[in-house]
Amino acid sequence: MFDDAAPDDRQGSHRARHRRSAPGGPDPLFGPGLRITHEQHGPGSGDGDGTGGLATLRRMPRLIALTVRLGWGADRVALLTVAAGQLLVAMATSVSYLQTQRLLTEIFAPGSAHDRLAAVLPVLAVMVGAMMIRGACSAITTAASGRLGPRIARTANITFLERAVHVELAAIEDASFHNLLTAARRGADATQRVTERTVALTGGLMSIIAALSVLLTLNPLLAPLLFLTLVPQGWGVARTVGARHASVNRWIERMRQLDQLSQLMTSPHSAEEIRVHRLGDFLLRHYRRLSGESEYEQARLARGEARTKLVAGSVAGLGATFTYGLLLVLTVGGSMPVALAGTAAFAIRSSSMTLTSLVSQMQMIYQDGLYVMDWQKACVEAGRVAIPTTGSYLPASPSFIATHGLHFTYPNSRTPALNGVDVSIRQGEVVAFVGENGSGKSTLAKLLTGLYLPADGLVLWDGVPTAQIDRNRVYDQVALVSQDFVQWPFTARMNVTVGRPERPPDEFRLRQAVTATGADAVIARLEKGWDALLAREFWGGTNLSGGQWQRLGLARAWYRDAPVLVVDEPTSAL
Repeated sequence: MFDDAAPDDRQGSHRARHRRSAPGGPDPLFGPGLRITHEQHGPGSGDGDGTGGLATLRRMPRLIALTVRLGWGADRVALLTVAAGQLLVAMATSVSYLQTQRLLTEIFAPGSAHDRLAAVLPVLAVMVGAMMIRGACSAITTAASGRLGPRIARTANITFLERAVHVELAAIEDASFHNLLTAARRGADATQRVTERTVALTGGLMSIIAALSVLLTLNPLLAPLLFLTLVPQGWGVARTVGARHASVNRWIERMRQLDQLSQLMTSPHSAEEIRVHRLGDFLLRHYRRLSGESEYEQARLARGEARTKLVAGSVAGLGATFTYGLLLVLTVGGSMPVALAGTAAFAIRSSSMTLTSLVSQMQMIYQDGLYVMDWQKACVEAGRVAIPTTGSYLPASPSFIATHGLHFTYPNSRTPALNGVDVSIRQGEVVAFVGENGSGKSTLAKLLTGLYLPADGLVLWDGVPTAQIDRNRVYDQVALVSQDFVQWPFTARMNVTVGRPERPPDEFRLRQAVTATGADAVIARLEKGWDALLAREFWGGTNLSGGQWQRLGLARAWYRDAPVLVVDEPTSAL
């Protein structure tokens, strides 16, 4: 029903289309693949799911602590330099505030202009010195944080990828875990921004703490006045950012599917069919529909943010009115000297101006910081579902591989892919699996090679269950040519030698592999031979036909020289 919308009706029907996508109902393209929890979109849902203002403020120390731990692991010297620089900036700011009070006192003191000038000059000298120290420390902090941020991002990405490449294949194919990986990639990239904004946030907090310490020094009764304008705005930011992050988590599958549609419309792999079958307008209509629902969600968030800002701004405005009014009354009534009141007003005003930047930094650090926490969660979960690195010893070449009562069901599926399979394969045998499409041939191959573990039954290598063997040793003895083998966007030489990446390239073995599989004819046709880049999307790259790629895939398996060779429809394009 979405495909027949007239072009001039597309913009006006976004909201109607959103209503037609009932929560939990099947999507025209992705079926039940879209899972959006609309029930959580109601007013006040933020506090219920841990994303409200108070919950956000409680999480902020955790976010900063996580950033500090990442920084400590990435570059301790830079982290300590940033901390020391921020502390010195705060001390210099406190000195400036106190010297302001002394300056005002000397200016309004009785006596001749000459005497007052003589008293003011030392105060000005101290103020200038404090400002110079503050400027120098700020410069040092900026340089150190500029070095620290990229190192933290690099460490986070490497840590995430180290865990991701060792996760069980069944976990990678699970939709929930895949969503977590998507969030983790965003979180790893966000670590640099979080670091830079944490430095800015710390600087702002230090300035406010400096103002608070000055107010406590001047008159302890002035300190509470500072919080009358700060607390409401901080609450507003925390509530707004928490709601946005909760929305992103609820709609993450929608965003993945929008990205998928965008990639399909721009990918060279689908370009031919899109043009011949005239799928472009069809995909665009569905992209407009899904992005329209996302647009509706953004508008809903904006309305909630406007209400929060109205409340926070009103309360903060009332607090500022009361603060300055009280200072005026105390000054006029003679209860507070003009110099002290002026210094207090200056400190409060400076803190309010700092808060404008602080609020922005707090909003961005919290939003990115929650993604970093997703990264942390994904790293922990990836460790939990990682392929074990321990197990029984396995001989260099197995004598037989067998299964007994093998059962396997894919994640998020109720129908078994294999149900009670018994197979026995001895060394030197060539065994072919024949069956209808979807009968489980590829699944059985993955179970035999340890890529999957059985839900029930056994896969035995020389009588030892694969669940008890160090599967890295299993993989060392397997060469695999799958139906969808990887067409690496590397050089032709690397596409073959990647079959044994732990060893230096062996030119003699390479020539044997391409000769045995007929891939030498493919290499001979390439203008740059072995150095040809097999990726047309990069400058100077070229592409191969399906059959040419299949020959290289077979050469890769031959080059690996493993005792167990598994080929899944290896000649379908030859």
